[in-house]
Amino acid sequence: MSYRLMFIVNAIAAAIFGAAFLFVPQTMMRFFGVNDSINVVAALVMARFFGGALMVIAALLWFLKDSVKNLQKTQSAVLMISSVGGFILTIVGMAASKVIRDMGWIPLTIYVVLALGYAYLVFGVSVSVKKEQ
Repeated sequence: MSYRLMFIVNAIAAAIFGAAFLFVPQTMMRFFGVNDSINVVAALVMARFFGGALMVIAALLWFLKDSVKNLQKTQSAVLMISSVGGFILTIVGMAASKVIRDMGWIPLTIYVVLALGYAYLVFGVSVSVKKEQ
């Protein structure tokens, strides 16, 4: 797996969720189990802000895929840490505060896959082939 491939996969996932939260926030909120008892207008605005932020992340990752190797390695470490943090916050949101309900397994799965992919890139063992003389 290469940095380029990992950034492309992450950018596509962020763009899909970002576009969904930006353009159909009510559907996405219902999909994740947010009920109508909260302030709907405020929740819709926050969902759109979240979608916009995900679109910015997707654009940054898309441009990062073609950057220099040292920058890619540093950003992979940062993205690995943020994926672990996102995983922990999703668990807290599901268990403690019951904010994320029915489909909480989707972001959990995404965070695990991203964290493992970035961990492989950051800590992965490189294999070199020696030619015998």
